[in-house]
Amino acid sequence: MGFLCIPSKVIHSTWYNFYMSITRIDNIFSQKEIDHMLKIISEGDSHIDARYGRLRVSDLEHGLLPETIEKFNNIVKNISTLPLKMGSVMSVDYSPLYGEPHLPPHFDGDSNDLIINIQLDSNTFWDIGLNLETYRLNDNCALIFNANEEVHWRVHKRFKEGEHVLMVFARFFNEENLSDYSHLSVPDDKILKAPTDFRNSLGIFD
Repeated sequence: MGFLCIPSKVIHSTWYNFYMSITRIDNIFSQKEIDHMLKIISEGDSHIDARYGRLRVSDLEHGLLPETIEKFNNIVKNISTLPLKMGSVMSVDYSPLYGEPHLPPHFDGDSNDLIINIQLDSNTFWDIGLNLETYRLNDNCALIFNANEEVHWRVHKRFKEGEHVLMVFARFFNEENLSDYSHLSVPDDKILKAPTDFRNSLGIFD
């Protein structure tokens, strides 16, 4: 397969009643896959999402290389016992060109049970927060988790002119028993309070 899978980190959280399972994978793509992914992103229909300071390109799943699809499916099978199927694949490029990059604590509030969250290309650091932990990704590195069970966010950061962080999100759903997390699109404020307070306590990064 050509990738390194670091075992899941299981953390018991005292502020919310669940166990958090997060998998990190370094060097997830070959150079051929990276070049192809950048190509289909550049050719896709893009939309500015000024609320979060990012450029979004959707429906990338239709242009993936067969080896990338196989890799995603094998990764998911190694992590989850659920019959998960790949749904959507999209990219988001965070940059001051599109507004002020910003991502507050949230759940996705959709029907997916797993996300492969890949940093494809960047020229600055922008740590990801999951609940009360932060993670720094390198390019071609992924964090895998359930975006409807883990509160996720980004640290406050002032992006300089020319800086950007390009991410790819591959989402997977249970095709035999579709989940409904729609109630989490507007979750109880008590759930978000601890990660919001923690995020704010870290200050603003340059």
